[in-house]
Amino acid sequence: MSRLTLDGFKNFFKYYDGGVKQQEGIEDLWKLMPVSLLEEETANWIDLYRTPDPAPVSVLPSAAIDLICEFEGFVPTVYDDGIGVATIGYGSTFYIDGRRVQWGDPAISEPTAREMMMVIAECDFWNVLVGTIPYWKEMNENQQGALLSFSYNMGSQFYGAPGCGTITRCLRDHAWDEVPAAFMLYVNPGTAVEAGLRRRREAEGALWLS
Repeated sequence: MSRLTLDGFKNFFKYYDGGVKQQEGIEDLWKLMPVSLLEEETANWIDLYRTPDPAPVSVLPSAAIDLICEFEGFVPTVYDDGIGVATIGYGSTFYIDGRRVQWGDPAISEPTAREMMMVIAECDFWNVLVGTIPYWKEMNENQQGALLSFSYNMGSQFYGAPGCGTITRCLRDHAWDEVPAAFMLYVNPGTAVEAGLRRRREAEGALWLS
């Protein structure tokens, strides 16, 4: 009786990297296996193997994703975020696997950039907000989305941070009607990015109120 388990069998595929020795191994397997396994185009296992997985469902509000993409802007190659940090895609400074973006990295596609942004936004921003912002569960999806966009720009730890006293007070005291005006305090006045930040804060305020 074979001691090979299903998980062990799956590992043969998991670690395939196209190396020379693996290619030789595949050639040996070809000589030993019944070719009929691959010749039956209607076989259920072939149909399953070729069927792509459904797209994962994100917990992030779609309006927030659209807003972040609009104001971050898609750049396929590595660029300076304005303070000397290597950035790519939709404002990402890290890849999904945790590697920091480096100068000279290859260009990425828009779908890849969007996936990167969404994974990082959920792990490093959304999950932080859920655990730190008061009354989070009382907020509607658009209010949560507005704060996600704000934090993606300001930093996930903005609540209670130095320089963020007004927005912290509004959220802490449940002064939600003051939040849109509080957003407008964080536009870096007198800098080259002021105009763009004003448009973003106005959009975040409008999303909060919608």
